[in-house]
Amino acid sequence: MIGRKKLNCFWVLIFLSGRLIGQYEIAGQVFDGETNHPLAFVNIIFNHNVLTGTVTDINGRFRYASPTSITSLTFSYVGYEQKTLYMESIDVKDLHAVELFPSAFVFEEIVVKAGENPANRIIRNVIANKKINNPENITSFKYKSYNKVVYDFALIDESAPESIEELKSEVFKDGHALIMESVTERKFIHPDNSEEVILGVKVSGFKNPSFAPLATDLQPFSFYKEIIPIFDIQYINPISDGSLTKYDFRIEDTLYQQQDTTFILSFKPQAGKNYEALKGLLYINTSTYAIQNVIAEPYSKGLIDVKIQQQYQLVDGKQWFPEQLNFEIFVQVDSYEEVGMQANGKSHIKDVELQAELKKKDFSIEVLRLDEKASTRDTFFWKEHRVDPLTAQELTTYQVIDSIGQKYKFDNILTFAEKLSGNRIPIGFIDLDISKSLIFNMYEGFRLGLGAYTNDKLIKNLSVGGYFGFGLKDDEWKYGGEVIWTVDKERELQIRGKYENTLLESGKTRLGFFNERQYDWRSYLATQMDNIEQSSIAIGMRALKYAKVNVSFNHTLVNPLYDYIYSVDETAQVIDFTNTDFTINVRYAHKEKLISSMGRRLSMGTKYPVLSLSYTRGLDAVLDGQFAFNKLEARVEESIYFKNLGESRIRIDAGLIDQPLPYGLLFTGEGSNIRDLSVLVKNYFQTIGPYEFLSDRYVNVFYAHNFGSLLFHAGKFRPVFTVVQNIGWGSLSNPEYHQQIDFKTKEKGLYEAGLQIDNLVRMNYLNVGYLGFGIGGYYRYGPYAVDKATDNMAFKISMTFSTK
Repeated sequence: MIGRKKLNCFWVLIFLSGRLIGQYEIAGQVFDGETNHPLAFVNIIFNHNVLTGTVTDINGRFRYASPTSITSLTFSYVGYEQKTLYMESIDVKDLHAVELFPSAFVFEEIVVKAGENPANRIIRNVIANKKINNPENITSFKYKSYNKVVYDFALIDESAPESIEELKSEVFKDGHALIMESVTERKFIHPDNSEEVILGVKVSGFKNPSFAPLATDLQPFSFYKEIIPIFDIQYINPISDGSLTKYDFRIEDTLYQQQDTTFILSFKPQAGKNYEALKGLLYINTSTYAIQNVIAEPYSKGLIDVKIQQQYQLVDGKQWFPEQLNFEIFVQVDSYEEVGMQANGKSHIKDVELQAELKKKDFSIEVLRLDEKASTRDTFFWKEHRVDPLTAQELTTYQVIDSIGQKYKFDNILTFAEKLSGNRIPIGFIDLDISKSLIFNMYEGFRLGLGAYTNDKLIKNLSVGGYFGFGLKDDEWKYGGEVIWTVDKERELQIRGKYENTLLESGKTRLGFFNERQYDWRSYLATQMDNIEQSSIAIGMRALKYAKVNVSFNHTLVNPLYDYIYSVDETAQVIDFTNTDFTINVRYAHKEKLISSMGRRLSMGTKYPVLSLSYTRGLDAVLDGQFAFNKLEARVEESIYFKNLGESRIRIDAGLIDQPLPYGLLFTGEGSNIRDLSVLVKNYFQTIGPYEFLSDRYVNVFYAHNFGSLLFHAGKFRPVFTVVQNIGWGSLSNPEYHQQIDFKTKEKGLYEAGLQIDNLVRMNYLNVGYLGFGIGGYYRYGPYAVDKATDNMAFKISMTFSTK
């Protein structure tokens, strides 16, 4: 009930001002009588006349002006008991807190005995008009938005621990747990040029909330795309093409507003259908069969309960455009199912400009970024952009949480988290590199070590550091040093000088150069190593907006740590060798979605293929280099989601070397079958040994199609089926040069197929998702299959994470 009494005078003034100018104007707000939450899009009829009505907005508020006196209001809402109020028996101030209560009545299954379900005709028209109603089909637009997210502890039942009540009253002083406000400005050019700048941000407890961009993209901008993504799940839109074969629709109510008619349709998945579905309400305006309002939530809930609401307005009398967006998230936070954390977010869109004069060259590389002044905006800025003044509870939240944040140094904790996300732990002007503290592979066993680099507290944009480590299995030290000069952070321009004495897996591809920090199971399987002593200088930068480029000059002494001789002839046998090379690495991800958050530039992926290239020119007679050669590798990878079939992933790797070279400079290591560690490694061959095949030119194709839970699920048992097909071709010039080492070549084609079943066993992880464990079975067939059938098989354990 907090805040309701303070609105009494406001509603009375609204009512009286309408009377003074010759109209009868009425306003109020509708709440859920049990949860006290505002109810969005409640249908309201005046004087029992269906031709005079309105709906509440996303905050449950309504306002209506009539040339005649208003004698009654009838409130109706799907799933709630209808309520009629007569003005003669109530006080106008009672309208500021109208309560509706959930109905005990459950709608029966939709049965249409004769003819077509009239709701289907409406949906068919909505689908036919999607292109003209979708705001992201406009040539261009821009707008500003005010966003507020409030976080609170939610008590699920009355048996909740008293400590939670004490926490809310004594620590939070009956305020909220957290408040986040932001003001953003977005500009857009069709089809996919978008940039959103956070002009101002304010988070209780923090002075510099660099994480804000990660919390602004929790629901789609509009409800017209074929797929509605919520967290990691892809939901089929009830107005997507072909939805009439997947969803049941029902006309629940009809609203008449002046010349417009709005149909209120409920939707839910058809019985027996197995796909990721939504349920909720669609408010369809029949002027162009556009969405006027929508309420949606997953039909099958996961650990995180989500509900989205959207309200549209007709801009310039010609285009329906989002006006208010709302989301509700609930997460259980204790093991007794008594306490949860809920987040309520609201976005108000204003200053909409259609067909705005915009140029693509004016768009930043980042689709979402913080303005450098965002966290320092003054009181006048917030008064200008807030839709409503802060409530007493919200003001208390800022006062209490800001003091707690100052006392416990929340900003320092955030700085620590930013560093930790980059594998660093800050200690004064030194950052410890934790990626060097513990390393494991089959050759070294565990490597214990330490890495340290200076940070900006010592010299801004210049970092000097190094690492050392000792392998417990090979009893050898590894070490290195590095100087990094960040010339231009925006363009990611860096110059690096480096020396190291370490191990490098034989035949290791350089195509993963820009993904070195990503978690890689394959590196654990390395058993065939070269000891390298390398000096290099490199320059890296972002170019052409979506490309990353690294150019390096390298001088390397290579000592194979396995039995091997490179013998061109009896007089030219090589074991150790020196290689001097010039290398260019390129990664191009067209329209990659980049955001600036946590002090770093993060990739949210792209819907287009990602191309990686690596070119190396070997230089003989330069710093004692022994080989002149050209080495080229290329990779294309893409994920494609099919609405009714799941997701396909494909990766194609290819390489070419134009001169004979020692083993360690050739192509190998594409296998992952080690009996001692049967863990699934994606985009590698599962049935062959790591170094079973050797090539100086090759093509590998890795294809997997994930059906999700489309094939089968029963309650909480949701196995995920994936079919796999991997193919490889390769050849090797002068194989006789490589002595005292076993290998094969794959001119005839290497083939394997598999079936992977994930989520056979699922474990609740911190109440935000499930760790899933499964198994995959793979079989090698074709020219390189071995005689014993069981030796062609491999069984691997898989691990996944999902919010459902």
